[in-house]
Amino acid sequence: MSSQKKEFDVIVVGYGPTGLVLASLLGQLGHRVAVVERWPNLYGKPRLTHIDGETARLISLCADGDHALRESWTTPHYHWRNGKGQLLIDVAAGNTKKMLWDDHLSVHQPHIEEAIHERIGTLPNVRLFRGFLATAIEQDPKSVTLHCKPWTKEPHATATDADNVTLVARYLVGADGANSFVREATGIARHDFGFNERWLCVDTEPLRPLPAQFDECAVQICDPRRGYMFMPIGKTRQRFEFALLPSETTEQMSTPDAAYALLERYHGIARDDVRLIRHLVYTFECRLAKTWKVKRVFLAGDAAHTNPPYLGQGACSGMRDGANLAWKFDRVLRGAADETLLDSYEEERKPHAQKLMLDSRSLGLVANTANPVKAAVRDLLFKLKLTPKPQFPILSTGVLLRGGNGKPVGAAGAVPPQGRLGIGDKVMRFDEHVGFRFSLVARAGALDGLTPGSRRRLDALGVRVVELGGSAALSGQQVQDVDGVYGRYLKEIGADMVVIRPDFVQFGSAMATDVDALVSALQAQLESAVDVPA
Repeated sequence: MSSQKKEFDVIVVGYGPTGLVLASLLGQLGHRVAVVERWPNLYGKPRLTHIDGETARLISLCADGDHALRESWTTPHYHWRNGKGQLLIDVAAGNTKKMLWDDHLSVHQPHIEEAIHERIGTLPNVRLFRGFLATAIEQDPKSVTLHCKPWTKEPHATATDADNVTLVARYLVGADGANSFVREATGIARHDFGFNERWLCVDTEPLRPLPAQFDECAVQICDPRRGYMFMPIGKTRQRFEFALLPSETTEQMSTPDAAYALLERYHGIARDDVRLIRHLVYTFECRLAKTWKVKRVFLAGDAAHTNPPYLGQGACSGMRDGANLAWKFDRVLRGAADETLLDSYEEERKPHAQKLMLDSRSLGLVANTANPVKAAVRDLLFKLKLTPKPQFPILSTGVLLRGGNGKPVGAAGAVPPQGRLGIGDKVMRFDEHVGFRFSLVARAGALDGLTPGSRRRLDALGVRVVELGGSAALSGQQVQDVDGVYGRYLKEIGADMVVIRPDFVQFGSAMATDVDALVSALQAQLESAVDVPA
């Protein structure tokens, strides 16, 4: 038996969407990252099938977004219908394209994972330990140590003692799913919100064209006899899901015959219509880790919050976790912020993820109403519009501009839209110009009163200045607000400028007369360790 000891800045356990995002962003920022994943290869089959426009933006910072989403399909509607086919609610009505990407996208997960993995493959400072099983975690005041063993699946899932690896880093993130080893090893308990439902998930690829309804919208049928749903997986595949009845065992319903029988009964789809890509019984859960941090170990993604699938926000929330951690790790690792900045991760992300989790649970209760009387009452409440559509949360705590009462000021915590910028003879998305960093977007002339001290603070904080239509003196480039997106947004929030965090969240805004106060507040919130002269 041999053992290797290797040192990194951050260890990421798990190489699903959350781990991929975190590893890509940290790697692109130049940090040494170790990724531990027991499976030697990417899964290669769809699991997540929905992302929103904000998550599409994030993917485009972690990979070639257009390549990752090359088979994505705009989902114009997500209809919830009762057993009679009557519309209860449309969860995805309208498409604002606020982020330049569509509001709701049906995606093929393997393409996303492959594209981010390709980007990571270009980063020599990111080391992948695939085919390794995490076995023990140790912490001391300055580091965390992870012990790993090689893992093989066949003939049984086993770990061997040959070529063990010991990894040491300043921080470790458990992004290793609902059955997280990291969560268990650190003794973190979960709160169970009492939602446990079994559904058969059937992913298919058509062998011949299917009726158009299966390629257009997502549809949830809330029939008390058996709930079921279907939605496209990108442009060329379909997902079908069926609630299991109490009399149906998981073993019985995990067979291809069971999947084809339900496809035939509920959709008229026969064996020669589709090929099964994947079929398995899921037990949906709604569980939240009671803490997301123990000393130098953090939880993210399903390890921290296990969502029912009804809003399609589980993986989106996990990728937001990764982005939130990435920019905060970056500042701390570079010595640009005090380590206490990391405490804001759970403070910000937990309420946001919990709101989406509980909204998804509420929709899940609608979908799983098996009592006909309760279903009739439910239908009436929807008909009378007494059941409001779930509202997307914004941040209300953490690294945000605050007033004297300690509460966020104005639109701080919201996510501003993304627009296109004209730079020289090029037109590009805002993210393509700014990248994964803080930005200050201002009207022309709004920064004329910026003092030299504030200018130095912005430089020290790594803030990209984007002055729209003004001189190139501050930003170094003439920038045009091609579609007027930022001009309209600044008018909407009643400000001359806005500071946007790397994870797209608005830190705060100000009028031109308050620019120095805004910059000072940003520095204070980030707890910058950089000594910048006034």
